[in-house]
Amino acid sequence: MPHVFDDVNYDNEALEQIMALAERYDYEVDHAHQDARLALLIFDLTADLHGLDDESRTWLRYAAILHDIGYWYDYEDHHKHAFRMIQEADLPALTEREKLIVANIARYHRSARPQLGHAGFVALDPDDREMVTKLAAILRFADGLDRGHGDAVEDIDCHIYGDTVIFTLYPPEGNDLERWAGRKKSRFFADVFGVTVVIR
Repeated sequence: MPHVFDDVNYDNEALEQIMALAERYDYEVDHAHQDARLALLIFDLTADLHGLDDESRTWLRYAAILHDIGYWYDYEDHHKHAFRMIQEADLPALTEREKLIVANIARYHRSARPQLGHAGFVALDPDDREMVTKLAAILRFADGLDRGHGDAVEDIDCHIYGDTVIFTLYPPEGNDLERWAGRKKSRFFADVFGVTVVIR
């Protein structure tokens, strides 16, 4: 299984700071890296849908690593805690805008969807709000595909036919929980991109 950091298109200093923040809060290494790997895979496979650039891909990666650090406080609101913790973190390699982007992507990996009534989301400019919404939808979907935190999904294939997107998961067996959660958490993705998602 490829490592989430096998490619070299990232800023080393920023990544080191992201990893240090994750480690400070005893993040769940395997799950965070699996979510990041799957999120980046979905991002790459659906480039024609989202139209985002490599910089956006980097923010997705950072948010995936950090999305569950709020467990340090509690489970129920861990997504909200993650937002605050990223915002308050000392990450000098990131600008305040970049921190806000990463924090928002992590914030929306579960529970409520982005909305203008959320202060952290409305603080973004309109283009960044659109980008964050797309990336959060991808991360939420990826998170569902590791529902059991056991790396049950080894690979994904994707075919786009008009407004239908078919994701094929490998191996074809032994990941029923991930298929169930993936279908549930892909609804946000489907709504954001105006497609029907099929998981095989």
